Amino acid sequence: MALLTSARPLAERSTGRIDTHIHAIPLSFSNILTAAGQTDMPGWSLAATREFMAAANISIAILSISTPGVSILGTGQEARDLARSLNTELGSYVTLPHLTRPISGSRNSTASPDSNSTSTASLGFFGTLPDWQDVDGVLAELDFLFTEQKLCSGVAIYTSYGSKLLGDPVYAPIWAKLQQYKALIFIHPSGLDVTPELIGPGLPQFVIDFLWATTRTATDLVMTGTLSAAPDVDVILAHAGGALPYTASRALASLLAPPIASIVPITAQEAVAQFARFHYDLALSTSSAQLDGLLDFSDEIHVGFGSDYPYAPSDVVELISSYLTRFQVSNARGEQLGEPVLRQSSLELLNKHAIGRVWT
Repeated sequence: MALLTSARPLAERSTGRIDTHIHAIPLSFSNILTAAGQTDMPGWSLAATREFMAAANISIAILSISTPGVSILGTGQEARDLARSLNTELGSYVTLPHLTRPISGSRNSTASPDSNSTSTASLGFFGTLPDWQDVDGVLAELDFLFTEQKLCSGVAIYTSYGSKLLGDPVYAPIWAKLQQYKALIFIHPSGLDVTPELIGPGLPQFVIDFLWATTRTATDLVMTGTLSAAPDVDVILAHAGGALPYTASRALASLLAPPIASIVPITAQEAVAQFARFHYDLALSTSSAQLDGLLDFSDEIHVGFGSDYPYAPSDVVELISSYLTRFQVSNARGEQLGEPVLRQSSLELLNKHAIGRVWT
């Protein structure tokens, strides 16, 4: 049984996908990652991103920095400076609906080849934050993003920082600030501190463990009451919520057991309502089992498109998208996740949290 039922009328037609799970790897950040020993990153440029968007029928892309983010530089001033630099750079890519080029004032050479672009696609970004273990740094960057720069569509955060999940009490000031700004949050998985670290002969954590990272932190946000305390914050979970659609019922059932109910600050009924608040992107998550499970757990108004480009290269995105298309045309519930529906869901969510613009 779905946690929430939607009666929203469908959009008549799609005018291009909205991708809320697409990454930027500016050269300055790529150099830092390389210096830290991460040499397996895909190539990236703004021009290549626009080419990908055109090929994948994406009209709006909300760029973000993937894990490990600025945590690669620790929790001090150097990481704060990198967050500010990345937000300034991503802000320079932003295109307003009536523009066909990045906003003026770009200081980034990567953007300049696109300055004469005739693309009608719009770019936005999720702001980058310092490592959450630097609470004061995060609060300062949130103030910059929402009261000074005023260009971001929300913020991108990771599923854990150090040994703490996002619902840890030490992060309460951050959630209070996010609630103050009624922010849209995109939660991207980060690595799990598990032994053995890799599965099989060396399967990277993003293949399987990223899904568990998302599942753990989403459940943590509900069961700690963190999400309840931020009623105006909306959360997008990557990769269709990981395993959350299949495991949330276990968390809910556990609240009927007195030993667990006595230590959890919310009731089972409240937990149902909080789980129903999550939004989901479909990056790398378009099998019929995933899509049917997601619709059983949530509903179409909470689901949007995601590509995971460039970490998922164009041919992989094309393959994953073909699975989505097959579901749309052959599954009895295919229209619930049709392209017009996915677009409208994301459009409404972005406009709900837009700062000084209207996405169209």
